[in-house]
Amino acid sequence: MAAVTIRVPTPLRKLTNNAEEVSVDAATVQDMIASLEKQYPGMKDRLCDEAGEVRRFINVFLNDEDVRFLKGRDTELKDGDVVSIVPAIAGGAARIRKKYYLNVPQKLIREPIIYQLIKKFDVVPNIRQASVSEEIGIVAVEMEGEPSAVESATRYLQDMGVSVEPIEINVIEG
Repeated sequence: MAAVTIRVPTPLRKLTNNAEEVSVDAATVQDMIASLEKQYPGMKDRLCDEAGEVRRFINVFLNDEDVRFLKGRDTELKDGDVVSIVPAIAGGAARIRKKYYLNVPQKLIREPIIYQLIKKFDVVPNIRQASVSEEIGIVAVEMEGEPSAVESATRYLQDMGVSVEPIEINVIEG
């Protein structure tokens, strides 16, 4: 069994006492879902269909990889893995706009991180406010895109060492 961190989307947080992240011990994605159900009853029904398959409108990412392109429910987990549960929005046409405060550490001040978001992810970043010195950068940025793209972009920033603090979320139709 591996110690795994799970990022819980807002719609499911009422099951986790509003926790944004929870930890479980699990060897596979299927074990993870069973552990989640044991700790937070009702979670499996939200994530899986009657056959036990992950619902088609639920995206499960292991680190930055969609488990559908790995081994699905049988995808193996290891200590320190981070699993993100990202519900898709019906029709796939809806987009979201999220605003964040980014606290950029000194080692990344001169890196083109906003440009990298544009190149690596299908998001449109819009800098709303910034204060940058040689020691730290504090940036208020708005990111627009499909929910999974915005989620991937924020995970990328966090993995680089940028502190990402949500300000607000708006769903944009089509």
